[in-house]
Amino acid sequence: MSIKIYSIELVVKQLKSMLTKYDNGLMTYQISQLKEIRRIIHSNDSKETKEHKIRNIVESLYPSSGGLTDFHVWVEDEKERIRINKPISELNDRLWELVMTN
Repeated sequence: MSIKIYSIELVVKQLKSMLTKYDNGLMTYQISQLKEIRRIIHSNDSKETKEHKIRNIVESLYPSSGGLTDFHVWVEDEKERIRINKPISELNDRLWELVMTN
């Protein structure tokens, strides 16, 4: 497994865990797509095929509205809200960076 694919898997695993924990009922599609990325990573497809399939999924996860970038957890306490949302935002940025840049 390449370092890039391995890094993508780590980010997807962490992001899926956080989305599952804080799911507001609107993240079913996104969670299923993250599961699909992990399935692709462990498939027998070539590295190039894996990267192509993962890229297509990631593009679908970040539409102009309603995607992963719009997911935020709301709690009254501002410090708690930041504590929860900051890592989600960082994981989103890292996934995009890993998949969409060469």
